[in-house]
Amino acid sequence: VKAPRITVEELKKMMDEAATVVIVDTNEEMNYKMKHIKGAIHFPWAKVIRQPDPLPKDKLLVLYCGCIGEEASEDVAQQLMKDYGYKNIKVLDGGLMRWIKLGYPVETG
Repeated sequence: VKAPRITVEELKKMMDEAATVVIVDTNEEMNYKMKHIKGAIHFPWAKVIRQPDPLPKDKLLVLYCGCIGEEASEDVAQQLMKDYGYKNIKVLDGGLMRWIKLGYPVETG
């Protein structure tokens, strides 16, 4: 079962409305430091995820990566749902590339 998708526009609207959403960047550390969605938590993709403690279960998690088809964030979503019982997860359709293309806020570091 694939994680549901959320559009970049929907996420931006939620952020503008101060909705409770946790944005999760699944890129490797070097890419995260270069550029990520403003306020995103870094939780890099791993073949086997261990201890997803920084990710709350009681909030909507929106995962993204810099992949063409969101493969890394989709895989992280699958592992969180299957192995750790997370339910409220969406994958950002178009990921970081589309976010940047639309000129939405990013940060470095």
